[in-house]
Amino acid sequence: MRHGMKKIKFDYGRDANRMLMRKLAVSFLSKGRLQTTLAKAKVLRPYLEKMVSKMKIKSEANKNYLLKFLGDQEIINTGFDTIGKALSSVNGGYVRIVKLGMRGTDGAQIAKIEWVYPVKKVKDEKSNSTDKTS
Repeated sequence: MRHGMKKIKFDYGRDANRMLMRKLAVSFLSKGRLQTTLAKAKVLRPYLEKMVSKMKIKSEANKNYLLKFLGDQEIINTGFDTIGKALSSVNGGYVRIVKLGMRGTDGAQIAKIEWVYPVKKVKDEKSNSTDKTS
């Protein structure tokens, strides 16, 4: 029975669902916003909340947890440097879901996931040094 069960499941299979959440999370953390269906956004939000709370404290255990889920060392390092520092004083509620309406082709509900608090990305020093020399 599903009494009190709020978890949304997709019919893709366990591995495909994990990969879907991984790709959505990596895309959101690299770009800062994401537009997807409402069901996928609702499933993604708790994962992002847990990852951001791990990014606030830079330790080996948190790094291994994020590496297991995300699998991208570059995003993890930028997460500790930018996201963790920007949201260190906030105790949850890092991400919001904004409903955008229905998609024209199939009628699916579309939503946008974005940061509640501003998170500024730090520009790479390498790209700045190449711009100065040219």
